[in-house]
Amino acid sequence: MLEQEALMAEVRFLTDDRDYPTRNELVIQAGGNGDWYISVVDEGTKAVTGVKICTSGGASMSVPGLTVAIARAFQAIKDAAEAGIEGATHVPD
Repeated sequence: MLEQEALMAEVRFLTDDRDYPTRNELVIQAGGNGDWYISVVDEGTKAVTGVKICTSGGASMSVPGLTVAIARAFQAIKDAAEAGIEGATHVPD
């Protein structure tokens, strides 16, 4: 389960894939501790489980560049949401 008390902000990207009756959303949550939480959920549902990307050790050490890529993806979705682009949502802290 995600550490809800530690989460600061969330962005969502709703797929434009219409090949299936339901669509999925990519959810990226920024943790208050600097870590990232990544989930794929059914459209409009709460992110309950996901992958924690640690910025101190963990992914930062084993997969250099991953945390930077996640941060850039978060910012890109946030920017799109603030520009009113369909499918992008920003839920501030």
